[in-house]
Amino acid sequence: MASTKFKNAGNANTNPVENKVRKEIRVKVGPAGIARIVFLNSDGAEAHSVKQFVNLSGADSSVDGKIVPNVYRAGNKIRLKVVFNKPGTYPFMVKCEPLGGNAQYTPGELARNARFAYQKEQNSYTTGSDGSLALPLEDFFVGAAGKDRYVFRATDASGVTVSTGILEVHRLIYYVELKMRSLTSCAASLALVEQVYAKHHIKLLKLPAVEMAYMPNIGENDAEAFQADARRAYAKSLAVGKQPHVIAIAYTGHLAVKKANLLVSKPSVAVGPGSAPALITISTQPDASSLIPEPYFLWHGLGLGESWFVSARFTKAGGSAADAISIPREKCTPLPSSPALPQGANAVQIDVSALPLATGKIELVVNIVDRMRGGISFFGGNLICVCTKAWWSTVDTKMQNEVIVHELGHKMGMVADGSGKLPDRTVSLYDDAKGHRGNHCFHGLSATQSRYDSSADASRSKCVMYGAANGFSDFCVNCASAVWKVDLSDGWEPF
Repeated sequence: MASTKFKNAGNANTNPVENKVRKEIRVKVGPAGIARIVFLNSDGAEAHSVKQFVNLSGADSSVDGKIVPNVYRAGNKIRLKVVFNKPGTYPFMVKCEPLGGNAQYTPGELARNARFAYQKEQNSYTTGSDGSLALPLEDFFVGAAGKDRYVFRATDASGVTVSTGILEVHRLIYYVELKMRSLTSCAASLALVEQVYAKHHIKLLKLPAVEMAYMPNIGENDAEAFQADARRAYAKSLAVGKQPHVIAIAYTGHLAVKKANLLVSKPSVAVGPGSAPALITISTQPDASSLIPEPYFLWHGLGLGESWFVSARFTKAGGSAADAISIPREKCTPLPSSPALPQGANAVQIDVSALPLATGKIELVVNIVDRMRGGISFFGGNLICVCTKAWWSTVDTKMQNEVIVHELGHKMGMVADGSGKLPDRTVSLYDDAKGHRGNHCFHGLSATQSRYDSSADASRSKCVMYGAANGFSDFCVNCASAVWKVDLSDGWEPF
């Protein structure tokens, strides 16, 4: 019988098939080596490059699922994972490396605040039996500066090194607006505030606004009542769940400060039947230090139920105090500085026709506006306030935004003076002794000036942290460096 071994080897009607002995193919496998180092998310997923919000606490309240996608993106401690190309236990080393352009902290800054530092030392590890290891969260941390970038490099025993993508440092602050009932002049948007801080890698995230009781003005004696009203509104907001990384922004009408009992006098006034009304301009009296009177506005038209009028009297020439005749309030009429500013009165017209015929001196005692503030950063908490009216005119949205940038800057420790946990003293800082209350910035002005609070100074200054509204909405180069480096991890206690 013919063998069937080659029955399909080919014939006249088929294609020939060549028969060969099959050879075993062997793949040469190299030694185990490091494959990758990655950032870990809280669900165990791997991430190549990340934004790290270093000021947050890592609590679930910090996570919104979008800006801060998971708890491992909150805080300055970094969760890493190293993977080798096959199972087994393998030694390796990991190092954090800052990229070029990162903030440079001085020895003094590093001594004052440990959060300014990053983990410089290289650490050694060994994988688990599966050839991977999630590094302890406490082992690596990055600094506080808001636009710094880092990579993490892992090296195995053979010298092969792999790297993560870039970790970029950001900060996040929530804010809630407290809007007074019936106040229609609040800023239409805080987009400018958000844009300015975004430039400095600080994300401002808006929470739903809440309503508070109306106050037309907050003077120096009204702060306690105002904060009590604001506190009741704040307690009902979502901001409570975002503490301590939240700022409350309250709006009011005016932030005028009263100066009580200013005496203004006018000599040689003819009074009596048929006499013309006396006109008294409200101003300080010249003295040896100031030869030019300083004009003032009456405490008038602020909706406070408080009178600008204290008293008025006439004393005839050569008479004594016993001869003084009181002039009633209804004989005194405040006069506006211009028709466009009907409530801004800087003069008083006094009807003297009912007095006995005589010539003498009128003494008028009034309450005046000492100053108008644009905003307040209340000490010891997370509340700031911005006025929506100044000098009886509505403050536009742009200026309200500028004021909020300024007051939030104060909350962050600007202008930095090198105390506590702050960056070093800003070179253009001036304090109370040279004008305005608190630390401010004189950038754009001479460093040798004795004071920085004149109207000319305001027009020449070039930083949002100058002590008065000056049309600037951003930080100067000096203050920007401190904003870049500042540590915001402590947040703020609720007011």
